[in-house]
Amino acid sequence: MSFPFPLRAPALAALLTASLLGAQPAAQAAPAASAAISLDTTPRAGQHQRQLIDIQAVMKMRAEAAADATDEQRAKTAKANEQMAQMGGMKMTMQMEQTMKVGQPDAAGWLPLTVTSGSKKGTMQMGDKVIPLPDGKQGDMAITARFNPRDFSFEVQKIEGSSPEMNALMRAQGETLISQALQLPKALSQQPLKVGESVTVPFNMAMPVPVPGAGGGMQAQIHYTLVRVDKGVAYFDLGMTLDVKLDTPLPKPAAAAAAASSASAAETTDTPDAPPRMLHVVMTGGGKGTSSLRLADRLPLAGQLTMDMKMTMDGPDHQRVLMDMDMAMQTKGESLAKPATKKKP
Repeated sequence: MSFPFPLRAPALAALLTASLLGAQPAAQAAPAASAAISLDTTPRAGQHQRQLIDIQAVMKMRAEAAADATDEQRAKTAKANEQMAQMGGMKMTMQMEQTMKVGQPDAAGWLPLTVTSGSKKGTMQMGDKVIPLPDGKQGDMAITARFNPRDFSFEVQKIEGSSPEMNALMRAQGETLISQALQLPKALSQQPLKVGESVTVPFNMAMPVPVPGAGGGMQAQIHYTLVRVDKGVAYFDLGMTLDVKLDTPLPKPAAAAAAASSASAAETTDTPDAPPRMLHVVMTGGGKGTSSLRLADRLPLAGQLTMDMKMTMDGPDHQRVLMDMDMAMQTKGESLAKPATKKKP
């Protein structure tokens, strides 16, 4: 996603890479202090911007046995808690880069654009052991599309990079995902703000996962307050709440899969498959931050957001895993557009 504010979480970045085209004030001269700023988020011809995102997170996990768990299951849970306590909190750092380039409109007013996103580097630290994250290029994605600013229509034309599963997901449901995401900038465009004024905008999305039988959704509330406008730069305070629910089937254990394969080979008649073992995930949280935006070219100059999130994962084995995550994100923007050259008289 490409917010002017660092509203990005690692778990959501892959799904929402190209969904949000920015929530930035419309291009205009430096307004008077009493003037209202329109949160017109429509991409403009000739835009070419890059955002660098730095993410730091600390995750602490613990397990709980279900009320009807057996003594053996409770013993396994206690052992798991002991191991997690010895390991301590897991620390993650990640740097991402996102770029959006908008071309010139065609005869019908459609704007061609490309959105790219990828991880540059990252590490995971568990205790004293620092582990580099897998090659970020495996998750890189480039989407070629076109956008109609009159009605916010969006058509995905080409997808490159990323995993085969994510490519298949974006080809099948990418336009639906992006259409849902565009409801945020569309709503913001109808809410001009003066200094000191605030607006709260809901942001809800279905979250299909590239796994058969999986699904879920995200609900969020995003609160913007215009603090000041100085020399053509708007300064915002922001807050948000987040609620995510996700259900996904778990792969069969290797031993069980092998046994099922042997049994299937021995049988001469088809038998219905057993229902999949499901993992139910609930994540809630909130955050606060600030952001500065240059109005002349709608460039998010810098932003920071701190978030506290709690995640609950309920599996099929009478065990619940709880995770607390503290996350800090910083963004820095730059314009890659070439300055317009004046024609000689």
